[in-house]
Amino acid sequence: MDWESARKHCTQRNWQWSLELINQAEKEMNELKGRLKKCEEQHKAQRLYNACNF
Repeated sequence: MDWESARKHCTQRNWQWSLELINQAEKEMNELKGRLKKCEEQHKAQRLYNACNF
């Protein structure tokens, strides 16, 4: 999602409640991306560990 375009659109229309919603959504997306990356790294490490044990 293009957060800056969404912010610009809401600023032009003076939609403060939408700006707060966009900020919260961006924060949550960044947290979820971090969690996903951590899970992917753990999964990769587990596969490597399992491959070494066979």
